Amino acid sequence: MSFFEKPFAIPATASLIIQLAVLVLLVFGYIIKRRLKFRNHGITMLSAVVLHAASVFAVMVPSFIAGFSTLESFDFSNSLVVLALFHVAAGAITFVLGVWLVGTWHFQTQLTSCFKKKLIMRATMIIWLVAVLLGTTLYTLFYLLS
Repeated sequence: MSFFEKPFAIPATASLIIQLAVLVLLVFGYIIKRRLKFRNHGITMLSAVVLHAASVFAVMVPSFIAGFSTLESFDFSNSLVVLALFHVAAGAITFVLGVWLVGTWHFQTQLTSCFKKKLIMRATMIIWLVAVLLGTTLYTLFYLLS
């Protein structure tokens, strides 16, 4: 079976490309934060969360529903299932935290509340990187190596 005959190959590839764009936005946001341009940092992070949300709802949720449509799909002896569930858990946590972080910011000019969330921001970034690594591993296993 060729790459393009596999179900979800094109949407999964688009989602991976979007996540790489999100990564670029996150790195850029970190760079402008280091330059003390905090409002621009917030706007960049908001853009990353919106782009990530589009990918989650357009590709990832439908893919999860299709892949785990029955209880039999949750075969915990299958390492791919366990990997996918860890990916989903890490992704869900970062999605919720990302939405919460940009939602509580809501274009404030007073930044003291943002500085208090620095540890949560770092944890969100680390968990998101784990989710992307797991997602990239799943993509490789499902679409490149099979």
